[in-house]
Amino acid sequence: MVDDSSGPKTHDELYKEIVANYSEFRTKVGEYFQSTGKCASAILAYEEAMEFHEPSDEDAKKKVLMRDTELREMKYYLPKQNNLLLTLFLGDFNVVLPRKEDKIKYKRQYEKFKLWYICGQLLFSSLNIIFGPSRIIEGILQFYLVWFYCNLTMKESILGANGSRIRTWWIVQHYLDVILYGFLLIRPDGTFSTQFSCYIFYMSGCQILQFYYQAGSLYKLRALGRAGSMEVSAEGLRVKTFADLQFLTPFFILLYIFQAYNGYTLWSLSTSAALNEETWEVVLCSLLFLAISIGNLATLINVVIKKYQLSRNGQYARRMNPAPATSTEGQPSNVASDSEDQSNQSKPHTE
Repeated sequence: MVDDSSGPKTHDELYKEIVANYSEFRTKVGEYFQSTGKCASAILAYEEAMEFHEPSDEDAKKKVLMRDTELREMKYYLPKQNNLLLTLFLGDFNVVLPRKEDKIKYKRQYEKFKLWYICGQLLFSSLNIIFGPSRIIEGILQFYLVWFYCNLTMKESILGANGSRIRTWWIVQHYLDVILYGFLLIRPDGTFSTQFSCYIFYMSGCQILQFYYQAGSLYKLRALGRAGSMEVSAEGLRVKTFADLQFLTPFFILLYIFQAYNGYTLWSLSTSAALNEETWEVVLCSLLFLAISIGNLATLINVVIKKYQLSRNGQYARRMNPAPATSTEGQPSNVASDSEDQSNQSKPHTE
């Protein structure tokens, strides 16, 4: 018979264990920040040295490009200076998440946030169409849109700092959306209410359709090792085949025409004698709608041309169906490694 004399720990022993663990934790935190500082300084020194270095041959160029890719991956885990938006709202607070699991978790929360609040704007626009036009419901909808796009731009900035690739135009558009809906919110006249609610209703439907198409596309791209784990769905088109592009494009073309029509309607209101208020707010909203429409159409045309070219010469099919990678034991590897996922984040974004 074994004599178990250890028994449960006393309060004093538990407290001493807590103090020891906390002391170790503080030491590790200090070592972590010291290590990140050393890494950042070493990367900066290397980049400054490479400014005056010219590769001598093709092999040297490939070596330099490979190192640049690896350094770019390392930077996703090192503290960096925030962009203007994050600096205005958060100051110099570090938003880079140290673990890949935390990055992926935050990205998933972003996707859920976007989907649920798109459904919210669909609900408010529906209420204004059914029971309106109501200036109260319209005001709630516009305030909701300002709040939503402010949060969206903040989250996208944090995702960008953690390695997600988001097209520059979509970030710019969200900034424009915040300004646009803010001015629409303070505009006293309600003559644009029904048309605006119909626009938001149709836009929400397109965004939900696009979200599910992109979610399916990203799932397959990640399984094939063609997209990093931090890739997110965006406002544009990321599709699996040219046939999907043909299906989605008419919906988005109609949406962008709707945006241009909103701009035209507001411009007409600014010159109408029925509008007794100051017209500069209406003119500004009109120009913002037109700018968003032109930018979206230009981006869509660029995507369609690239997809069409890839579809014609067969490169797109080879990219989506690559030969399976083989492991060292000769068995096919179905899951891309972390380094492959991260390296894909630095490739040009043509999706």
